[in-house]
Amino acid sequence: MWSVLTGDFDRNTTPEQCLQNSIRYTKAGSIVVFHDNIKAENNLQFALPRFIEHFLAQGYCFETLNEKLFT
Repeated sequence: MWSVLTGDFDRNTTPEQCLQNSIRYTKAGSIVVFHDNIKAENNLQFALPRFIEHFLAQGYCFETLNEKLFT
């Protein structure tokens, strides 16, 4: 289950708000959801690279979830 929903799909959320909210609520071990669909495209393209840069600079690492966990 995810622990941080970025709100990237909400057209009322600006890209800057999406980034700020995702950073604010992420902590070690968080599972963060960004969507790869047309509604989220602007927020995703702005927020995701900056989100990753922010946490890499703090020494975090990123992993994908294995599909087998959900079958």
